[in-house]
Amino acid sequence: MKQRVPFREGLFTERDGGGLLGNKCKSCGRVFFPKAMYCLDCFSQDMEELILSKTGKLYTFTIVRMPAEHFEPPYAIGLIELPEGIRVFSQIDGWQEQPLKIGVEMEVVIRKLWEEEEREMIGYAFRPLTKGNSPQKITHM
Repeated sequence: MKQRVPFREGLFTERDGGGLLGNKCKSCGRVFFPKAMYCLDCFSQDMEELILSKTGKLYTFTIVRMPAEHFEPPYAIGLIELPEGIRVFSQIDGWQEQPLKIGVEMEVVIRKLWEEEEREMIGYAFRPLTKGNSPQKITHM
């Protein structure tokens, strides 16, 4: 079995149901993803880590038709607006089964992005939230 390794540390967790990791300024309340060392609004260094909402709305997207190092075209990428008021850039899953529309509800998933030798590189993506269903559980290690 291949070892599961985050493609970048500190962006997400698989513990406690999983989710994206951000932080919030204790002085002015601004939320950041990825985490910031200090607040870019008030310059406070008093930051608290938080797990961001698992669902959001599709703000914009595009279908990529050029190959990337680890991804074969076509694939979808976009910005998902979370209730915390931030937008997350992400690959989008499930767009071929369910056409994408601006404003559609999305949910975060933690999944394998690609393989390198004996490792599975894992990361986050978003997918359309099926109407009538609650958000699905995020896969754990």
